[in-house]
Amino acid sequence: MNKAKKDTDVGFLRKFFITSKKTKIAIVGILLLTLVIFIWGKSFVALAGELIDSFTDTSRVSDTWQVDVDTGAGEVKLSVRTCDSAVWICASDDVCENDFGDGAYIVVASTTISGTKQWKNANTACDLPECLQDGGQDGDNLDADNTINYTDYPARQACKNIGGRLPTVSELQCIYANQASFNGNFGTGAHWSSTEASDTYARLVVFTDGYTDYYGKTTSYSVRCVRGW
Repeated sequence: MNKAKKDTDVGFLRKFFITSKKTKIAIVGILLLTLVIFIWGKSFVALAGELIDSFTDTSRVSDTWQVDVDTGAGEVKLSVRTCDSAVWICASDDVCENDFGDGAYIVVASTTISGTKQWKNANTACDLPECLQDGGQDGDNLDADNTINYTDYPARQACKNIGGRLPTVSELQCIYANQASFNGNFGTGAHWSSTEASDTYARLVVFTDGYTDYYGKTTSYSVRCVRGW
């Protein structure tokens, strides 16, 4: 074998070896990437299964009248909207606009809660989760979520017991202005709203003249509940 041919063969082998090495690295990289995608895909499927399974867990669904949970089928869906005329004044479901965000309007309870109720059992700030913000915030409101325990908020708890909530001060002003549409059986006393005024006070509307004021949370006043519609 002459020297020129030998050099050519060595050059070819070196070139082939280098190319093959790069190819091997590329193949190893592809295999590693495939393995990572496979493992990630498995994890994603597992997480997806967990998410699907969570739809059968009613504890994660707000206990409101708009939601229906079919645990057998693993579905959470909006239920058909209905109004119980034995509890609510259903015919006046478009008189007062909703100021809270749980509907376009409100329906009003047909009667006032029996006896007067405290807004809170202590003159202290309303915090999360019972209110939408921590601290005594003028304009803050008690939550509409009826899965929350409102034991320390007797007026709000009374509305939860019939499937409703306290009206915001704006909603209560509208109710006062349209009493004739809501059975007109409110009397002349003050009614609690859901709206906080400060650490120690909450807002109310006096049904003698519609005067809006605030008073100590431990004072007992009348309660007329509403529900988002």
